[in-house]
Amino acid sequence: MKNVRKAAIGMSVAAIAMLGTAAAATAGAEVSRNVSVLGRAEIDTHDPASVFDISVHAWGNGHSGKGVIWMSHHYAEQVGWLVARVDCVRSEGPLGIVTAVVADAQDFAGITPRDPINLTVRDNGTKDSLAFASGEQVKRCHRSRTREHEIARGDFQMSVQPRRPRSVQKLREAE
Repeated sequence: MKNVRKAAIGMSVAAIAMLGTAAAATAGAEVSRNVSVLGRAEIDTHDPASVFDISVHAWGNGHSGKGVIWMSHHYAEQVGWLVARVDCVRSEGPLGIVTAVVADAQDFAGITPRDPINLTVRDNGTKDSLAFASGEQVKRCHRSRTREHEIARGDFQMSVQPRRPRSVQKLREAE
C-alpha cells in the first residue's frame, strides 16, 4: 500500500511540475496577431517586355486567412493571369506571408487551378520587395525561400495588430 501511495504522490508531483513548465512556456509565448497585407505593385524583370502586376487583399491570424490575390504577367503582346483564394496570412518581422490556392488561371506559366502559391512581402516603407513561389515550393503559412524581387511601381502595406486574449475581450464586452 505504501508503494502505491508513493507512486501516486510521485506521479502527482511530476504532473504538477509538467503543468508549471507548460504554463511558464505559454506565458512567454507571443500572443497570436491579426495581420493584413494590402496593396498593388509591378515587378519588372530584366526583360523590358516582361512585367508582373500583383494585387493582394489579405488578412488573417497567423493560422488561417481570407482574401484574394490577383496576378498577371504581361510579356510583349501576351497576358497570363491567375486569381487565388487566401488560406493563411501571418507576419515574421518585416515580412508579410500570404499563402493561397489558385481558383482560376489562364496562360500563367505552369500554374493551374488548385495549385498552392505563396507571396512573401517585405514592407520596407519606400522600397518593398516580394518573393513568389508555387507548387511544391509552397508550405502553407510559411514564407517563400525564393529570391526577392524589388517592386518597380506600387506599394504593399503590412499591418500587424496584437490580438486581445479572450478573457480581456469578454471583460470589455461585459462593460
